[in-house]
Amino acid sequence: MKADVIIIGGGASGLIAAITAKKNGKDVIILERKERVLKKVLVTGNGRCNMTNVRAGISNYFAMGKNVDLIENVFEKFTVTNTIDFFENEIGLICNEETRGRVYPLSGQAASVVDGLRFCAEKLGITTLTDFYVRKIEKKDFKFKVYSEDKKVVEGSRVILATGGQTYTELGSNGSGYELAKSFGHSITKLVPTIVQLKTKDYQVKGLRGIKLDTKVTAYGDGNKICTYDGELLFTEYGVSGNVIFNISFVYPIHKKVELEIDFMPKFEYNELLEILRKRKNILGDLTMEQYFNGMINKKLGQFLSKASGIEKLSKMINMLTEKELRSMCTVLKKYRVDVIDTNGFKAAQVTAGGIPLKEINPETLESKKVKGLYFAGEILDVYGECGGFNLQWAWSSGHLAGMNV
Repeated sequence: MKADVIIIGGGASGLIAAITAKKNGKDVIILERKERVLKKVLVTGNGRCNMTNVRAGISNYFAMGKNVDLIENVFEKFTVTNTIDFFENEIGLICNEETRGRVYPLSGQAASVVDGLRFCAEKLGITTLTDFYVRKIEKKDFKFKVYSEDKKVVEGSRVILATGGQTYTELGSNGSGYELAKSFGHSITKLVPTIVQLKTKDYQVKGLRGIKLDTKVTAYGDGNKICTYDGELLFTEYGVSGNVIFNISFVYPIHKKVELEIDFMPKFEYNELLEILRKRKNILGDLTMEQYFNGMINKKLGQFLSKASGIEKLSKMINMLTEKELRSMCTVLKKYRVDVIDTNGFKAAQVTAGGIPLKEINPETLESKKVKGLYFAGEILDVYGECGGFNLQWAWSSGHLAGMNV
């Protein structure tokens, strides 16, 4: 089988690259190793598909190689506005902006995005070969030959590698694209899972497993304040999870030392909270510290934080609390620090940080500087974004640019 353009990977960047190339008059084949395309898109945004973010800009993206500014051109060529216009006027979706600029299909179903892209590709006559696990790519006399695991062969004059990263292996992104790129002389940066649960030092969360509450969390990278998010925090046996952690986990891959500062009482300023603690001392004075936080925060968490503030014995009478101890508890409630020591791994992550260094591709076209006719799109490149639709926007923008230039 032959085509002008072979796209390896039937994910978000692969589909939009195929649609763009086809509209430019190219004959296109998509090769997908799973039994159907867009399986990862189907589970994004908890099955709702956070398609993009109206606030997306270069400041929301990062690279392990530190030269993320090279991709600014990619977003200029296919902006958030272009993305929304494409899905509404060419795919037929209605886009709905929600909190923090996140955009979802109005249906609230990721399947709407999947079906829309799939139907568009079919209508345009794009050939899709599923269960095609690419094992090798060869180039000879300006032509590429792509070999499957079961020895099928597809030939073409251009190849776009859109194989994704190393997350969601069961959905198709198993990291095989990195090896294909390396076979053509490309290097790969360090790969780190992100948009993922975080591991902390054991003593900082010991005994808190299963406690869930709304908090405000500030991330510090190498001692500098990076960002603050509010949302649900869940304590686990290994550290912390919940949507606030997914939002903030993008900090981990790009900093040597990451600390999280948790505000357990975000509705109150420090001085307001201190007055509440003083009042509780008066109301509950004849009880012990075991009961101090009853009705205020999770009882087990309250007892844990009492000890973290320096009150060693829960048998201590509340009326014996000193002003110094009240202030110490107030500080712990507003600024409890945990050290991030690792992530919960690629199997639990949504996005891979790292990939093919941007210095090895032409940022104007996304063509390889090492092999003419070889292009890249999506997560395989050393680009990742914050949680909230930014990574799918990178898929749409990079896929479009690659599709325009093949």
